Amino acid sequence: MNARSFLPYVLIAIVGFALYFPVIFFGYTYLDDNVLILQRQEFLTDLSNLPRAFTEDVFHQPSGGSYYRPLLTLSFMFDARLGGSAPFFYHLTNLLLHLLAACLVFALLMKLQFRRELSLLASLFFTVHPVLAQAAAWLPGRNDSLLAVFVLASFLCFLTYIKERRWPYLLGHLFFFLAALLTKETAVVLPIIIILYAYLFRARLQGMLRLAAGWGLVIVPWFLLRRSVLGASIGAADFDVVRSLATNLLAVLPYIGKIVFPVNLSVLPILRDLPLIWGLVAIALAGAGLLFSKNKRPGFIIFGIAWLLLFLLPSFIRSASAVADFSEHRIYLSLIGFILVCLEIDLIKTFDTKKPAHLAAAGIVLLVFSAITFRHEENFRNRLSFWKNAAETSPNYAFNHNNLGAMYFLDGEMEKAEREYKRALALNPAEPLTHNNLGLIYMNMGKLKEAEAEYLKELKINPLYDNALFNLGLLYARQGKLREARRLWQMTLEVNPGHNDARKYLELIDGK
Repeated sequence: MNARSFLPYVLIAIVGFALYFPVIFFGYTYLDDNVLILQRQEFLTDLSNLPRAFTEDVFHQPSGGSYYRPLLTLSFMFDARLGGSAPFFYHLTNLLLHLLAACLVFALLMKLQFRRELSLLASLFFTVHPVLAQAAAWLPGRNDSLLAVFVLASFLCFLTYIKERRWPYLLGHLFFFLAALLTKETAVVLPIIIILYAYLFRARLQGMLRLAAGWGLVIVPWFLLRRSVLGASIGAADFDVVRSLATNLLAVLPYIGKIVFPVNLSVLPILRDLPLIWGLVAIALAGAGLLFSKNKRPGFIIFGIAWLLLFLLPSFIRSASAVADFSEHRIYLSLIGFILVCLEIDLIKTFDTKKPAHLAAAGIVLLVFSAITFRHEENFRNRLSFWKNAAETSPNYAFNHNNLGAMYFLDGEMEKAEREYKRALALNPAEPLTHNNLGLIYMNMGKLKEAEAEYLKELKINPLYDNALFNLGLLYARQGKLREARRLWQMTLEVNPGHNDARKYLELIDGK
């Protein structure tokens, strides 16, 4: 390889780093990053805990759970060793993973024999696209960029193996496939993608049989280990595969709409707050472009659509008891499939760097998308900006208002916190944690009867919520009802033996 071969990768890295440079100075959003990182510093900074990452779900539950993603945990352990709880290295890793994924997109397109300038344009489009900002700027969003890195590396090894039939590439394919599975469950669809590719592009059967045997050697141990950790084939939560897919299938439209028209970006939206029209228009435009294209290749169109849907639909499988959100980081890997489809449209396929009009049009699109991304990434700067955007852009999601209220509470803005809690309860009177949060405000205001009523409402909804039990005990202790307080703090420790405040107050009552 000569120096010219590296220039596209250098350009992708420069553009991506310049666009996302502010992100490395961002803080925490308090959506999962507080649980996965801030509350787990003792675990993450101790390398002797490394094997435990493979025996717990991603939220560190010793038994049960819903998400088996040990490599995500290991990536956080790496950052924790470098900088403890300081967010700098975590954000830097997120940025580097995004740049690596974008470079692998270019490598994939070149491997699929797209023209060099077209591959670079598509890769830059991927690098700056606003819908991917969440994966780069929100720390847990790295789960999808890390998944993309392993999936793309695995697929590239597969393409080389099919061509050269050399064992190192087969082993590389299986290694990266296993890494992808240990990053996110969605990777399990990769063999289906490869089988479809082999059928569409006539890969030789002998190589596919070896691949199938290798997949079995990877998937079966992974599945058994995952099941032993989670206690269920899918997860401990009440996942309903068929119902989830049927209920959430329409979410494909807003995801596709955001790819072409990134005008309704949101950090945590629900389907009710997502317009479908942009997706319909985007599909209509892509369909028309393909219809009138003379040089389109049906195989790549089918393969691109399959890539888009197969990597997206597993994220629609959600708990039947929870409101499903449709965060943008989940489209990360699927976007590559949409790019493959669009590269078969003559208007895009004929892109020529020697034509000033073509360069101007491409430059305008990249600049507009970069400007939108630059603005959108600011929503991930800190916890308050994150939850403000969540509540503003998805106002019908009670969860967003409750969490915005919690951020106001942490900042001492009680009136704003109370307002958001009441908005959450107006949307969902049974919204978890909200009655407890409202009770805390009333207790701080000295409105003890109102606080007691809210705590009791919370415990009626969620009788095993340790903080509600503890807070009600604290309220009774202030009223001199020490027997009731003691009973509630004992219940708190039964629910959560690690609740140190409950243990401390019990020791004070008992005179220890």
